[in-house]
Amino acid sequence: MTRVATTAGWTDRLADLLFTTEPVQRIRLRQASLAIALMAICVCIMQYAAWVTGVDQGPLWWWTVLSLGGLLTAYLLIRCGWSKRLADPSLTVGQMVFAIASGAIGYSMAGPVRGATFPILMIILVFGMFQLRASTTLRISLYALGLFGLTMAAMSQCKPAVYPPAVELGHFLMLACTLPAVSILAGRLSRIRHRLAQQKTELAEALAQIQSMATRDELTGLLNRRHMQTLLDQEVQRCQRSGQSFCVALLDIDHFKRINDQHGHGAGDAVLRGFSDVAQAAIRASDVLARWGGEEFVLLMADARMPPAVAGVERVREHVEALRVPMGERMLQTSVSAGLTQHRPGESLEQTLERADRLLYQAKNEGRNRVLFG
Repeated sequence: MTRVATTAGWTDRLADLLFTTEPVQRIRLRQASLAIALMAICVCIMQYAAWVTGVDQGPLWWWTVLSLGGLLTAYLLIRCGWSKRLADPSLTVGQMVFAIASGAIGYSMAGPVRGATFPILMIILVFGMFQLRASTTLRISLYALGLFGLTMAAMSQCKPAVYPPAVELGHFLMLACTLPAVSILAGRLSRIRHRLAQQKTELAEALAQIQSMATRDELTGLLNRRHMQTLLDQEVQRCQRSGQSFCVALLDIDHFKRINDQHGHGAGDAVLRGFSDVAQAAIRASDVLARWGGEEFVLLMADARMPPAVAGVERVREHVEALRVPMGERMLQTSVSAGLTQHRPGESLEQTLERADRLLYQAKNEGRNRVLFG
C-alpha cells in the first residue's frame, strides 16, 4: 500500500514538473506534448520507410532533429510562460505551420518513400481542427496545399527521375481534394463546439436560476423560509460544537394589512421590496435576512450576543422608519416591530423562535415601531 502511494506521489510530482499546476497551462502543455508524440510517430514511420527502401538516412536524421526540436521549443516556450504574452498562448497555429513546413521538407528528402509524409500532414490538420476555428483551419489547409504544391513542382523540375511530374501532379490533386474536405470537417466541428459551449452556458444559467428560485424569495430577492430554516439548523449545530451562540430576530412590518387594504397589493409589494432593500443595507455582512412569510422576516446574527445585537436590529428599525415608498403622488411611510433573542445552550431552534415570536407580539401590543429583546 505504501509503495503504491509512493509511486502515485512520484508520478504526481513528475506531472506537475512537466505540465505545471496551473489548470489552463496544463491543458496547453499536454496539447504540446501530444504534438511532439505525434511527430515522433511520424518520424519513426519515415525512418522505417527509408530503411526498408534503402534511402540515404543521413539527411533524414537532420530532418528528424529539426522536426522534433521545433516542437520541443514550442513546448518550452509554453512551459516557461513566455507564450502567455501572445494572442495564441497555446502556439497551436505556430506548431501547425512549423510541422507542415517540416513535412514539406521531409517530402523533398524522402524520394521514393515521400508518400509517408501525407499521413504526417493529415495528423497535423486533425490535431488542429479540434482547437481552431474553421476559417483558421481553412487558411492553414491552403498554406499546406500551396507549400506542398511548390515543393512538388520544384522537385519534379530538379529530380524528374525520382519525382516524375505526372506522379507529382497526381499527388497534388489528391491533396487538393483531401485538404478542403478536412477544412469542411473542421468547420462542422467548430460549429458543434460553439453549440456545445452555448448549451453549456445556457445550462449553467438555468441551473443558477433554479438554484435562485429554490433559495430566494421572488418578490424581495431575500432568502426564502426553506433555505433560512436550513441555515438556522446549521447554526444551532455549529454552536453546539463550538460553545458559541447566535441571536435571531423576528421582524414584522407594522400595519401592513392596512397598506394593502387602502392602497392595493401593488403598494404592499413596493413596501416589501423597499423594506428588504433598506434592511439589507443596515445589517452586517455576516448577518442573514430572510422573508419568513407575508410581511414577517427573520434576521440571523451569527456570533452575536445580547445586548450588542440590539444595536444591529435598532439600526434596521431606524432605516425602515426613514423609508419613504413613492405611490403615485403620495409617499408611503411604514415602520417595523421586532423581537430579538439569543439562542440558549441546550434549547431547540423552535424554542428560540417561539421566544422571539412572543417578544415580537409584545412589541406589537406596546405600540409597534420598537425592538424588544430578552
